[in-house]
Amino acid sequence: MADTIDTNTLPASTPAPEAGPGTHTAAVREDEARQAPAPMDAAVDEAAAAAPADYSGLALPEGYRVDDPVFGEAIKLFEGEKIAPDTAQRLIDFTIERDKQIARAVNEHATTSWTKQTAEWRTTSEKEFSPEALGNARTALARVFDRQTIATLESLGFTNHPGLIRGMVKVANAIRDDSFVGGNAGRGGGAMDPKSLYPNSQHN
Repeated sequence: MADTIDTNTLPASTPAPEAGPGTHTAAVREDEARQAPAPMDAAVDEAAAAAPADYSGLALPEGYRVDDPVFGEAIKLFEGEKIAPDTAQRLIDFTIERDKQIARAVNEHATTSWTKQTAEWRTTSEKEFSPEALGNARTALARVFDRQTIATLESLGFTNHPGLIRGMVKVANAIRDDSFVGGNAGRGGGAMDPKSLYPNSQHN
């Protein structure tokens, strides 16, 4: 007859087996693995990340200089913020294009404003001066200035300025009033007779 196990005689709980030498060794190896140095590839990546970025290859458009103080300040900003060179190049391109657009807008506005101003000058001058006065002013302008200066004044619209026209009208009047009328003095080979200069004088 087979033996039977009396469950009443078994202990209430079976104690866990004690950790043997093998278990202790495995725990030590796991701890050493955590403290082991990182692989070579990871160390190289960290060193590359810590090294300063090389911005020597950044390209600038024609007309911009690398030794410009503004560009130097930009490089300092890139270095301080650890911006990658390719990102820095995109920032440079964006900034320069934006500045060009702003400059074009400013120039267009200035040109439009100046064209409007010179048109107003011309309208005012045509109302203030007669065609004859305008013609005299142009004649005086040619007497006072050389062709290159007149061309510059015309290109800028200053020949329509009422103040310039007013001044040239005065010059034209002064030239007309001071015109020299030649006489018959000095004929013959002898000395000039002072009486000929003052024919109406009572002292002759």
